[in-house]
Amino acid sequence: MTNRLRLTRKNAIPLQILGCTILALLLHTSIAVANDKPNIIVIFTDDQGYHDLGCFGSQTIKTPHLDQMAAEGLRLTSFYAQPVCGVSRAALMTGCYPIRVAEPDNVKHLHTVPHPQEWTMAEMLKEAGYATALIGKWHLCQRDRKASTGFRAATMPNAQGFDYFYGTPQFNGLTTFVNQSRFRSPILRNEEVVVPQVQDWDAITGDYTREAIDWIEKHHRQPFFLYLAHNMPHIPVGASKNFKNKSKNGPYGDTIEEIDWSCGQIFAKLKSLGLDENTLVVFTSDNGPWIEKQIPRNHSGTADPLRGWKMSAWDGGSRVPCIVRWPGKISPGRESDEVLTTMDLLPTFAAFAKAKTPKELILDGFDASEFLLGKTDNSPRDEYFYYCGCLLTGVRVGEWKLVLPREKNPPGTGWWGRMIEAVVKTQLFNLDKDPGESNDIARQHPDVVQRLMQRIQHARQELGDIDRSGRGARFFDEGPRRLEATRRSIKNRKVVYDNAKPVGNYRFTFEKEDWQGWKVVEGSLPDALTDRDTLPNFKSQPFNKQGDWFLFTGNRKTQTRGDDSQVGIIESPTFLLKGPKVSFLIGGGSGNSTYVALYDSDGKQLRKASGSNGPTMRRVVWNMSDSIGKRVKLRIVDQSAGGWGHVTFDDFSCQTDD
Repeated sequence: MTNRLRLTRKNAIPLQILGCTILALLLHTSIAVANDKPNIIVIFTDDQGYHDLGCFGSQTIKTPHLDQMAAEGLRLTSFYAQPVCGVSRAALMTGCYPIRVAEPDNVKHLHTVPHPQEWTMAEMLKEAGYATALIGKWHLCQRDRKASTGFRAATMPNAQGFDYFYGTPQFNGLTTFVNQSRFRSPILRNEEVVVPQVQDWDAITGDYTREAIDWIEKHHRQPFFLYLAHNMPHIPVGASKNFKNKSKNGPYGDTIEEIDWSCGQIFAKLKSLGLDENTLVVFTSDNGPWIEKQIPRNHSGTADPLRGWKMSAWDGGSRVPCIVRWPGKISPGRESDEVLTTMDLLPTFAAFAKAKTPKELILDGFDASEFLLGKTDNSPRDEYFYYCGCLLTGVRVGEWKLVLPREKNPPGTGWWGRMIEAVVKTQLFNLDKDPGESNDIARQHPDVVQRLMQRIQHARQELGDIDRSGRGARFFDEGPRRLEATRRSIKNRKVVYDNAKPVGNYRFTFEKEDWQGWKVVEGSLPDALTDRDTLPNFKSQPFNKQGDWFLFTGNRKTQTRGDDSQVGIIESPTFLLKGPKVSFLIGGGSGNSTYVALYDSDGKQLRKASGSNGPTMRRVVWNMSDSIGKRVKLRIVDQSAGGWGHVTFDDFSCQTDD
């Protein structure tokens, strides 16, 4: 007989107690697993100078909470971001130099726009079980006038790993005061515009702080990643009534002191929730202070004792204050002048969060977890390359900084250029002794110059420079790399059909969507016959086809950008060649794996032609006098899955009796 437990009043109560006990144990186990991964908060200010914290030397800006954070954690005095907003945020989110990061249409923007296929810090932590939020400034998006937000959804935070977003898609302004410009920034909550136009910025730091505390409250029972990216102290500055006109450093100081208050609120919330010892907090800035004639000095900061400012190639452009705090893990009161960067945070967070990074993904960041925890005094990074956009301007290795010659306002740097000073010869500085980069000692240390120049050459080959793409640079779209700052000349170049006169009575024009007997004999190219007008990244250069329809081996109806990964062979009908000439248009790849060839009936290749690595099809005319009377056929061969790995073909003509 099978014994079965009978549920009666007598045994029901113990079962309820047992159930509660099991539930409590499961909950305890869940929390223990969650506590195995630290919460991570990155507080990122905008245009804050190296000097502009009490613990970094300011005598006019009061920052008691951040000074206490430094006393309880690690102060990094040789920490680098990038020289301007967008590229700095790209380096933080991708763990890479922005010149390596892929961008839509292969255009290197002055403010980096990571390609939707790029992999971000937020995506990494989300995959590791973290709740993720961005509260504040994004500035890694592409404009799209047709979108309800004004920006391409695939480049916005919710598509790049953040569960929650509240803030500005780009910057808050370009002038000292809001009313000096027609520009007004919106504020979004996820994909909804909640404030169409911000008229003043006095409330923004308080708003972000309340949003951050509320979000932490809602998600504190699981590991969380909060990226709190303040708009302040970027102009136009603003501060709430509790902070306005209070700082000895004027309006700029007001914003920093309110950010300091905000940090205090965050720390208080962590303590009240019992999360303080399980939360890693990093405080830093995106770049140096914006110092320019039209900006009053009390509306921007200082990088003392460094030389330079935002957008410059000197250390004041990219070297920023940084404090790291994790009670019980990072020893209090530590200070280090070891070189570390925002790029190193992604692999470091991966180590702490036990997160996986794609094996094939090349990062420029290093895992600094042991360094931060004090297990070693040495940073894993021994070099930092200085880039202004795509222009390589120097390298730091240890205490040495090599500065490359450059002209004032270098070509290809766009609006950055006005902030970049000329350097007439290669210079060398010892940053330990000369942080202001005022004493060039290149002549005294030719061996150091030579050693650092070898690093420069490696960077040019791997990452690239203003005049070249690096072998390690990522590109997900068709076409070569292009610089946004030089796009105007490209846009104005028009390419049209050449109106060539046919050389005979036999033609392939493919009009009315007619394959005219052509067949795909190898691979799968069902959409090769197309009437598309452009490639997405070459909209100003429409295909110079003779009509509407032509052959394009990279065409795929389901995507606008084409697909170079497709390979195959398309073959024409056989025809009798009776005239001395053959004429056609060919474009696409120029390599040996993408071409059009003419074969005789025995399969012998008679002629071969390729494109020129661009959307423009070139006119090819073959002299076929030696082959008159032969039966021949054409083959379009595409065996390349790389960049420009396709063939375009149109407007064939020859003389035949067929």
